[in-house]
Amino acid sequence: MIYRGFTIVGCNCCKTLVYIPFTQLASTGRTSVSISATSIESEPKSHSQDARWLLARRVAKSSTFARSEQLPKLLLYVCKMAISNRADAINEQRIGIEVYGRSPNYDPAVDGIVRSHATRLRQKLESYFSTEGAHEAMRIEIPRGGYVPRFYTLESEAPRAAEACAEEDALEERPSGFAASDPLEPILLPEALPQNKIFGRQWIRPFLAGLAISAALIAGVLHLRHDSALAAGRSEITQTEIEYRFWSKLFPINGRTLIVSGDSGLVLYETVTGQVVTLSDYIDGVYRDPNRAKTIASEVPQELTFDLASRRYSSFVDLTLSSQLSHLPEWNAERTTTIFARDLRPADAGNSNLILIGSRQANPWVSLIEPSMNFVLAPDGKRGFYFANRHPHDGELKEYIPKPEPGTLGASVVYGDVAYLPNPGGQGMVLSLGGLWITGTQSAGNFVLNGALFSKWLKSIAGSDGSIPPFELLIGTKNLQGNATDSSIIAKRVWGK
Repeated sequence: MIYRGFTIVGCNCCKTLVYIPFTQLASTGRTSVSISATSIESEPKSHSQDARWLLARRVAKSSTFARSEQLPKLLLYVCKMAISNRADAINEQRIGIEVYGRSPNYDPAVDGIVRSHATRLRQKLESYFSTEGAHEAMRIEIPRGGYVPRFYTLESEAPRAAEACAEEDALEERPSGFAASDPLEPILLPEALPQNKIFGRQWIRPFLAGLAISAALIAGVLHLRHDSALAAGRSEITQTEIEYRFWSKLFPINGRTLIVSGDSGLVLYETVTGQVVTLSDYIDGVYRDPNRAKTIASEVPQELTFDLASRRYSSFVDLTLSSQLSHLPEWNAERTTTIFARDLRPADAGNSNLILIGSRQANPWVSLIEPSMNFVLAPDGKRGFYFANRHPHDGELKEYIPKPEPGTLGASVVYGDVAYLPNPGGQGMVLSLGGLWITGTQSAGNFVLNGALFSKWLKSIAGSDGSIPPFELLIGTKNLQGNATDSSIIAKRVWGK
């Protein structure tokens, strides 16, 4: 999981300006599409007896592709275009629009879904023809560097397995949304934006300019840390017995776990429009409808509103936590997937263990367990949020509001939330790591990944049989230059106690 691209954006809600385009590492990335399966899979009369088309349909309907919703559509689309002598029209932009329902002006350099799925499609094709399709006389491959399928027979020519190995290695070492020549430039707010409450502040432009340099350093440091952790290996991570029991429950040997990264673009959209996107609207993608943008009374241009809704950003804190979770001894590459919040489907969410990174505003899937949570984010009416304590105990506050502290170099008291609850879908558990600003999310993640602190907490609530009950923690932390420091438990709830 390597991220080298980054984008600078402004967010009044998250209090951060560094975002990294999310690169999907999942084996089951699901994205809603506007084009129907029928239009892609329909069989032109000229193809009804074409051996290439019949092969493509057999492959798409095979058990190798059975668990993938999008890859068969991608395969049939490129094959139909090639067989129809329209190979010159097969390109990333067009595939994104016609197969994945992206808007006509979407940016493939930021949204790398086509490249990501093309890589997986190549792997699936190799798997099919080496297993259940080994008897096929004709084969399909999609040479790297493009999306035009190549049909060949074993008798006439074997695939060039070593072709473009160097290119493949280079592509695997960078986010799927970035080509080798793509510049890593910050996205700055347009000069034509009106001077309003959100973007008219005088400090934001010089802050963006200065932060561009620090963002490059952050991306580099995160990459080095990731490589160092990989080199060290998971075997060097020591755990107590109770930690092992906790993480084994979330990463079961015979189960499935999804690590769901937050959607920072959604936070930006909600901040500038004042709209709340429900989980239902998020799943259906209705908030990304250009016609809906026209009906929203916003202080920013409609074009920017729609652009923010379609962007795929994830914060560097989400990146760090996802990377740290992938180095736990219990993590299993065969049964664990890191997925962008927008690509998660209800069926997968209900049948998996979930680790949700980010608050409900960044990760609407938190709504699944929010009815059972005691500490929930609520709007303060000033484009900000605070933690509402639904059922205060003695000595607790009803509202936990971030507090500025003069004389501490801009440090503030902010809050994070750790919730460990049963999956409402009936299968598995949900671990939610969120909070006020990205610092709150960072504090929640740091707590569960701190062996000494987390072990102490788990031991204090474990049952006599060693079982760990559902719980929720409100974490208080200092926000010092975007980093969580001096974290501690402010309030707690343990189900069954």
